[in-house]
Amino acid sequence: MEDKMILKNKAGTGRGAAAALVSGCLWGSTGVFVRVFDGLGFEPLTLFFVRVAPAFIVMVVAFIVIGRIDLLKIRIKDIWCFIGLAVASTILLNLFNIMAITMLSLSLASILLAIAPVFVVLLSAPLFGEKITSIKVQALVIAFAGCVLTTGLVDSGTVFSPLGVLVGLLAGLGWAFYSIMTRVILNRGYEPLTANAYSFGIGCLICAPFTNFAIIASTASDAPGSSALLFALHTLCTSLLPYVLYTYSMKYIDTGKACILASIEPVAAAVFGFVFFSEAPTAISVIGIALVLFAVALLNIPGGLRSLFKK
Repeated sequence: MEDKMILKNKAGTGRGAAAALVSGCLWGSTGVFVRVFDGLGFEPLTLFFVRVAPAFIVMVVAFIVIGRIDLLKIRIKDIWCFIGLAVASTILLNLFNIMAITMLSLSLASILLAIAPVFVVLLSAPLFGEKITSIKVQALVIAFAGCVLTTGLVDSGTVFSPLGVLVGLLAGLGWAFYSIMTRVILNRGYEPLTANAYSFGIGCLICAPFTNFAIIASTASDAPGSSALLFALHTLCTSLLPYVLYTYSMKYIDTGKACILASIEPVAAAVFGFVFFSEAPTAISVIGIALVLFAVALLNIPGGLRSLFKK
């Protein structure tokens, strides 16, 4: 019986880790969509609206179809948690990340998001009692170093905007707050889908007054087929799937570990940059990618670095 319980826990941990990794990879595609929509004249809040509004509609319809409308039921005393989650993901994370991508290179914007796991690991200790283990510290340092190398900042002499760096750091802080508020909600007994639905719904309400609906309509009418596909892929790849998977991962692994695993995003961004914008990685970038992947693997190696050097 005990062996079965151990196997069940390991399986859950594996699913949680996989979900966090996939969410990071999907978020890595954000820059591709931001550049496309920015070229069409979409402003950050309008871009965020077309990102989450369809996701919210899809989730509500899905709840009705599967007979789980109860997932939208929350206690009045907990409303502040969901508003906090939506503000963190709407203003701090998405708005500032979109702004950073339009002001900086895709890789530099990604590296600034990589500061989030530092905030999460440090804040999760006093807030949720999550231990700052040596393995977490090792993985955090290695992953961050890998992210820096992946961006090409070390050998490219990148010129960047100070304001862009500031909003990029604020985006990283937003990711940290999103992770923390998600943990608060899950600890209150809510399902991950409930957290995501309210995050998307409240986010839509916040952005609606500042959304340029005219450009959405004109883009959709100019090329209905391709526009519908673009909007659908944007929602699916940068909002619906990654947020649901990331929130789901925290049912099985702690907040700090989930955030570190999702920091594979800059690696994914580098791959997308190569595929869509012919941004070929340098030798140093390849080393950076290897370091991030090693850091991800390290979180699943009992004993961390020390165990690798034992005879």
